[in-house]
Amino acid sequence: MKKLVRLPEAELSVMRAVWRLPAPAPTGAIRARLEKERPWNLSALQTLLSRLTERGFLSAGKEGRQNVYTPLVSEGEYVAFENAPFLEGKGLPGLVTALYDSQSISREDLAELRAFLDEAMGKGGGT
Repeated sequence: MKKLVRLPEAELSVMRAVWRLPAPAPTGAIRARLEKERPWNLSALQTLLSRLTERGFLSAGKEGRQNVYTPLVSEGEYVAFENAPFLEGKGLPGLVTALYDSQSISREDLAELRAFLDEAMGKGGGT
C-alpha cells in the first residue's frame, strides 16, 4: 500500500481535475478543467503538479512539447485514506450522519445510497 498524506485543498483541487480527465492529462487540459471553478495561474499550477509528482500522487511525462500527468493514486484510494480515521471512530453510519448533518449530501444522495445498498444486499453482498 502506498504511503498517502493528506493533501492541502489546492493540491486536492488539482488531483480532482486530473482524476476527471483521461490519462495522461496535459497541463493545459488540467488548467482548463480547474478554470471552470476559478482562474488559475500557470506557474502556480506547475508548482502544485510538481509537488504532487514528488509526493507520489502523479507521474509526469512528455508528449511532444507538453507535460502530461497520470494519477498514481486513484480517487477511491484517496477518499478511503481520508475517511479511514473517521470510520474507525464512528463507523459508516456515523460518516453518513455527519455528511447529512453538514449538508454535504442530500436526500437524493441518500436515496442513491439506499438503492446501492439494496442492490448489494440482494446480490449477497451483505455478510
